[in-house]
Amino acid sequence: MTNVVIVKGSNRETMVAQGLHALGINPCQEKVVIKPNLIINRPYPVTTAPKTVESLITYFVGRAKEILIAEGSGMCRGGTMKAFLDLGYLELAERYGIRLVDLNEDEYELMENPEAMRLKEFKVPRTLKNSFLISAAVLKRHSMTKVSLSLKNMMGASIGRKARFHFLGLTKSIVDINRYTKPDLALIDGIESSGRELGGEVTRYEVMIFSEDPVAADAVGAHILGLDPLSVPHIRLAQEVGLGTARLEELEIAEMSALELNK
Repeated sequence: MTNVVIVKGSNRETMVAQGLHALGINPCQEKVVIKPNLIINRPYPVTTAPKTVESLITYFVGRAKEILIAEGSGMCRGGTMKAFLDLGYLELAERYGIRLVDLNEDEYELMENPEAMRLKEFKVPRTLKNSFLISAAVLKRHSMTKVSLSLKNMMGASIGRKARFHFLGLTKSIVDINRYTKPDLALIDGIESSGRELGGEVTRYEVMIFSEDPVAADAVGAHILGLDPLSVPHIRLAQEVGLGTARLEELEIAEMSALELNK
């Protein structure tokens, strides 16, 4: 069965270490790429908290030769680097001596997939190639896709403007993007949750979700938000095309409370 770990608490460093340890995460690649959700330069829970990414960095130091933070912001005026600067990622990268990558401007390899529904060709950023890819998402609702979690976070792993995906159809575009850039690890920070994609009422859930199956992680996230995972079109479609498991009864879910060691 697919494993999903839910860690309850509020201390990000402890929760991340405990969740990854419970899954037995040990990257098979020398390069770890952390892909946060920085759709705009607004703080958590609209975007991924820098402390969550820092906690991932500290876990993988010594386990990987290279750690990168990569994002292709879709709505930040001034671009991805503006989001990195305003949200504290530039300072974080400087402190740990790691590189920030704007995926909107990255070199790419043109890949083809005849099974894709909308994106028969896709420019895969070279930064993501031969890496252990982490989707570090936030737990939030979305006005058009019901939720914005691990799978939708990978829209930022595309090069250039994201508006084309709206014209092509978000559901099939999200699934196609994950055919090309499916993350090796999904982390969803649900300590707090935003009621809409760019803001809204904040609800405190005090959980983090971890899985090597992003579809399963999103299914659990949708359930926490009070939704039937199979009622979310892109989650249901992702399961149908074989990207992962969305049926909760087919998941092995381990829930644990964080050991509050690092106050």
